[in-house]
Amino acid sequence: MTHYGPYLPRPAGHSTPPPAPQNGLGTAGFVLGLVGLLFSFIPLIGIIAWPLVLLGVILSGIGLSRARNGRATNMGLTIAGVTCSAIGLLVCIGYAAAFGAAVSTVPAASTSPTGLAAPTPNIAAEQSSADAPQAGIGDQVQDGAFAFTVTKVETGREALGDGFLRSEAQGSYVLVHVTVTNVGAESAMFTSVNQTLLDAQGREFEADAGAAMMNVPDSESFLTDINPGNTVDGVLVFDVPQGLTPAAIELRESMFSDGATVALAG
Repeated sequence: MTHYGPYLPRPAGHSTPPPAPQNGLGTAGFVLGLVGLLFSFIPLIGIIAWPLVLLGVILSGIGLSRARNGRATNMGLTIAGVTCSAIGLLVCIGYAAAFGAAVSTVPAASTSPTGLAAPTPNIAAEQSSADAPQAGIGDQVQDGAFAFTVTKVETGREALGDGFLRSEAQGSYVLVHVTVTNVGAESAMFTSVNQTLLDAQGREFEADAGAAMMNVPDSESFLTDINPGNTVDGVLVFDVPQGLTPAAIELRESMFSDGATVALAG
């Protein structure tokens, strides 16, 4: 007959340890999304941002699902990864759309009826145009299919929004309010990445599309399609050194158009 030893209960406090959190995919998604977002703002080189932000969206999404199910502990990091990846993807799409629109609207070289090159423009007429008064706030200017009117300029904003999406300026934010009307015959895309702020020294400042999109309600300044005859009121956000007074802004239909300059300083 088989004899078994006495039953010994498991000592208290020695329960099975919980499984280790699975944070790897969420962290990888954040890194890919952040790197992709940074590369997406660089023309031409930004093409490598496409696979980075796409993978970032996928991995961050999986990581977010795990965090919600309690299998990961990096909820905040995965949310940041999804946000960075999504913004980077939108920037990539914007550049691709702007490039396609610009290529389709590049005019052919001007020629005379005989097929020879057109005559040299009248230098005196060009000089007269250059001497014309520069447009200012409230004046309408045109570039391509868009007619622009700067209506207001705000300076000295150190931050925009609040909560998780709050954006803090490296220096201070300048907000340029602009009305954009499509005076062409086809739909055209207005986006802040084509607009440039200038200071009195001629330095150029690019628009902060992310800050505007996340923290300026109804900014209408990122990948906004405008049909012929329609008008939108947009807000362009620029991060500039503190105390800087913007001198002018160059407004463009696309990155390949000539642009129209509006003076902002009084």
